[in-house]
Amino acid sequence: MGLTKPRPRKAVSQATISQLSTATGAWQARDLSPRSSSHAPDGSSWENYNKGWRFLPADIVMSPDSKTGDGSPQPIPPYTTHEIYKDQTHVDSDRSKPIKVTSFGLNVLKALKDLHNSNGDNPKAQKVIDDAHYQLTIAPQIKAQEEQLAKQKKAKELEYATLKMRVIELEKQQTPKRPTPTAPAITTSPTSYLPLAVVGIVIVVILLFLRRRA
Repeated sequence: MGLTKPRPRKAVSQATISQLSTATGAWQARDLSPRSSSHAPDGSSWENYNKGWRFLPADIVMSPDSKTGDGSPQPIPPYTTHEIYKDQTHVDSDRSKPIKVTSFGLNVLKALKDLHNSNGDNPKAQKVIDDAHYQLTIAPQIKAQEEQLAKQKKAKELEYATLKMRVIELEKQQTPKRPTPTAPAITTSPTSYLPLAVVGIVIVVILLFLRRRA
């Protein structure tokens, strides 16, 4: 009995591939071969891949004294940036309360979807992400630096003013005081003029006597 030769496989047409891709949708894009990972390329689950979270900036823990996207205070412990970007903050910053919806988060989520649908080629959506990142992390850092510089400047000005006043006080202490002018002391006693007065009277009497005789 002879061996039966295997039937040659027909090449799959491009039209068939296109139909399969359309029919399987996202499942076809996941490549379920043994070489594929169980996670999406961004490390998240496949069900979240189409949300565009891979276009978010790095996830960091917010500062306790910072604000969320809508200006709310941080809870304890603070939110991460991704929680705020994804609109996963809570009412009154209390994690036991329901998730609240903010315009900040809605704008970011829409931009992430638009970036996913355009495979990252959407400048308008990218600007929304960049602006949100600036508002949430960059602007507060710049403000904190400006406030710190202002405090340092004020401290130096106060130090300079204090030093200047101290110098003026030292100059006053080292300048000798001028003596207050006083009237000269009378060294001649009034009685010392009495002989002169007597002599003057005698001369007057003599002159009057001589005039009468003449």
